[in-house]
Formats: sequence, structure tokens, C-alpha cells
Amino acid sequence: MQLSNLSGSVLSGLHCFLIAAEQMSFTRAAEVLFLTQSAVSHKIKNLEEALGVQLFIRQPRKLLLTDEGVRLKQVLAANFGDIAHEIRDLKNVELSGDINISVPPTFAQTWLLPRLKSFIDLYPALRIHLRTRNDLVDFQTESFDCAIYFGKGEYQGLHTCKLMDESMQPVCSHDYAVAHNLYNHPESLMSCLLLHDAAPWARAGRNDEWQLWAEQYGIQLPESECTFDRSDLALQAAECGMGVAMGRQSFIAEKLAQQRLVTPFDMMTSSPFSYYVVCRHNMQNTPKIKAFRDWLFSEINAEYSN
Repeated sequence: MQLSNLSGSVLSGLHCFLIAAEQMSFTRAAEVLFLTQSAVSHKIKNLEEALGVQLFIRQPRKLLLTDEGVRLKQVLAANFGDIAHEIRDLKNVELSGDINISVPPTFAQTWLLPRLKSFIDLYPALRIHLRTRNDLVDFQTESFDCAIYFGKGEYQGLHTCKLMDESMQPVCSHDYAVAHNLYNHPESLMSCLLLHDAAPWARAGRNDEWQLWAEQYGIQLPESECTFDRSDLALQAAECGMGVAMGRQSFIAEKLAQQRLVTPFDMMTSSPFSYYVVCRHNMQNTPKIKAFRDWLFSEINAEYSN
């Protein structure tokens, strides 16, 4: 079937099929597409009738792809992202239109948002759509222009630029440090409640940040813990006197300066992970992504020069 012969309903059905095949659930596909489950099912059925093949084997509470469905998913996954980005680029030759950016939640709240106004002032015609998440973007099926990741920079098939390194150290409130005799006594951590960011980077374990620090200094950690899915929640809990959190320098600098948090012992460690801005290889030199990347580096350079 030639592209020129495809109706709008078939093209819409192809996109719906790809999302359903990625999610392996009509219900989850409906949530992604902001449709009802019955609408997704109807689109898939119409697509199967138009193509003359069965794409899914429908079982109770389970979906399976047929061989034809597997083949179609592979073709669509390889091409749909290119099509979506190309269409947006045709509309946005100049620095106007939309830029969709994925950013880790705490990095967005603590580092990016306080600086973002200067980017908006530079490019007032560019509409920014910021979405926060801890997991990685699927650039094949999702229409993000770029993303900021915290990791090792090894992202297959993506163009990667390192933004900055990171370091971390334990932090808590002054009152908590005094109450638990923490100042210059890291061994006193055994009587403390540790506050964990359970998702500090993609596929991390719930206490990986604390373990990295403890192994460097040979510190034994208590079993008493409280976990969060965002670093800012762990830091806020520490600020409220709940326990001791592992604070990344880019997140805690302002809180330390305002004495909302303290570092009870001078035992900082370099994180094995860094911040990277990533995008598809064929998108790295598009004006809007280049403008955002250059602005990020200008902000980082200004911070380190002060």
C-alpha cells in the first residue's frame, strides 16, 4: 500500500497501533493518547480491516503481537519519530514554535527553573514544553526534541553533550545534627534515619547514592530509612528535621547558603554520573536545540566563573 493511498484514518490508526504495541495494552495506550479504551480498540480494528491482516492476538487480560504485528511495529518505530520531527522542523525554520524538553524532576525545580526566564527572554517566540520524569525518553516514539539525563553518557543512538559533573554529601537540619551528635562524627549516622532518593538516575537502586558515598569513606549505614521518588522530597524532609539526606551539590547550594541545611561533616564525594543533554543525531544542529544547548552552557559557565 503506497503512502499516497493511505487515508487519514489509517495513518491515525498506525500511530495508535504503535503506541498500543509499545504498551502492549489498549488501556495504557488510551492513557498515552488521551482516548478511551474503546476508541483505541476501534482504531486498531479498523486498521486491521484496512490492511487485511491481524495485528494483535487478543487474550483475556493480555495482548500478543502476530508476526505481521511485529513487522509493522519495527517499521513504524524506526520511522515515526523521524516523521514527527521533520514535520515540526518544516513549521519551525526560525526560533519559533515549540520545543519539547524532558528533564529530571529535581534538576528542573532546583537548577533549571530559576534560570529558565533568561532563555524565554532570549527567544520569546519559542514555546517551551517542559516535562519531568526520572526514566529515559523513547525518542523513536515520543515527540521530545531533547532531554537532560543524569548518568554516564552512554545512550545508544543519541547525540550526547556533557553539561556538568556532580558531587554529593550528607545534609540535614542544624537541630537534627545537634540532637544526633553528627557534627564531625559520621559514625553517629547509625542512630539516624536515612532519607533516600530511590530514583536518582535511570534504573538506580533505592539506596545507590548513599552506598557510593559510604563505600568511599568506609562508613557503615543504618537500616532505618525513608525513600522518595524525587531528590527534592528527600531534601525537604531533611530540612524539616526528619533525617539525613544525600544532597547533590547543584541541589543543595542555595539551601546551604541560607542555612536551611547543614553538612555535619566535610566528606564530599564525586558522583560517577554527570548531566548530559541528549537528542537524536539528526536533530543536534537544529536551531532550537542548538539554542537551548548553547544557553545551558552559558548558564553553567557563568555559574562556575562566579
